[in-house]
Amino acid sequence: MSEENKNNKKLYLWEKIFIKMNILIIILITFFYAYRTVYYYRKMNVIKDNITLKEKLLKEVVYQDDGLYEDNNYYYFKGSDIDNYILFQGRLFRIISVDKGIKVIEDNNNTNLIWSINTNFNDSLINKWLNNYLNTFKDYDKYLIKTDWCNSNVDINNYQCNETINSYIGLLNTKEYLQAGGKNSYLNNEAYYWTINYDNNNQVYFINNEGSINNIINQDNNYFSYGVRPVLVLKNDLVIVSGDGTIDTPYIIDNNEHTLLKDSYIGEYVEYLGKGYRIIDNHDGTTLMSVDLYDEIKYSDLAKTETNLLKDFNKGELVKVDYCLSTYNFDNKYDYLCTNNTSNYITIPKVGDIFISDTNNYWLNTIQNKNLNLYYAIDNNLYYGDLTSNKHGIKIIIKLKDDIVINSGNGTSDSPYVIGDSNEEENALTD
Repeated sequence: MSEENKNNKKLYLWEKIFIKMNILIIILITFFYAYRTVYYYRKMNVIKDNITLKEKLLKEVVYQDDGLYEDNNYYYFKGSDIDNYILFQGRLFRIISVDKGIKVIEDNNNTNLIWSINTNFNDSLINKWLNNYLNTFKDYDKYLIKTDWCNSNVDINNYQCNETINSYIGLLNTKEYLQAGGKNSYLNNEAYYWTINYDNNNQVYFINNEGSINNIINQDNNYFSYGVRPVLVLKNDLVIVSGDGTIDTPYIIDNNEHTLLKDSYIGEYVEYLGKGYRIIDNHDGTTLMSVDLYDEIKYSDLAKTETNLLKDFNKGELVKVDYCLSTYNFDNKYDYLCTNNTSNYITIPKVGDIFISDTNNYWLNTIQNKNLNLYYAIDNNLYYGDLTSNKHGIKIIIKLKDDIVINSGNGTSDSPYVIGDSNEEENALTD
């Protein structure tokens, strides 16, 4: 046999099989070790799908400009241009600090009230209102922790609180406001609102519309009503469901997917028959308050206007909602609650109601001075009395039955729950 024939010798079948088996084994070994490499890399680098809000925040500590600062394991946001928004059960908050828990404050004023005839926070009307507000959250003890809130006079230039109360809810203190940057911080919402502190003369500190701290509570029995921005402390182990902290996509730590309106959160937004509303109560039905104002009217024309507006709603979906005509002045010690409730298919908000600071220049169902025929209106987040013959806008309150189905939306202001059929006119309510 020649050399040329030897070099061109064909492989036997078993030799071909052997070569192919070896190639296959090499490929399998390569895939095996590649997989093990990725596996141990992920394990060593602790790649997490479920990261807590605290873990996320503490990765973004800064040492200059706006952001999260650290001081002996206490972390606080400072500055104005900060992505510290969090949406919790239908309400938008800003994150203040991270310590034993994550302290948050509502982004805007929620309501407007005087501090109290009494002075300390524990005995104030504000604290009374806040505890009612706390109960508007579902299962709040699953998300919140109790913390100590200042209940004594302080010097804002040398802050030291000598007495505290332990609770789930409170207000911002002056130290936190100044630490964040004061009027140059995200806590300046250009509206009047209370802090939790007062001075040696029992004058309560508040933030004015320019962002400065003032301290006055009354003059000759004329008490001042300012905004209330509730403050809560979230648990440190809450996992982020979605969001990045921006105003458009705030952090979300709770599941807000609902199919029935009755299961939604107080504070979430609804589009009903083509108009915008916000949920203000969900007991024995879902109570909604309109977002936008209706035409300006005289208060004396309110009953006629309500009757005309009823024609826009669908029969069989509404139930009557309780309301009362309250009085809010020194004679009744500014007690915003009332017990002489009646009911109707449509009414308007009153002093002390939740979310009434969302809009301005509209009538409230509250008397300032009956003898002078003065009723309250709200403008620039402040109350003032006006004659019933003058004109202001109105916001309406209605109540829907428990079986209303959500068609679409996620309950935010940008994507409200859509309910009802805007084309349905044959069932107009005329009661």
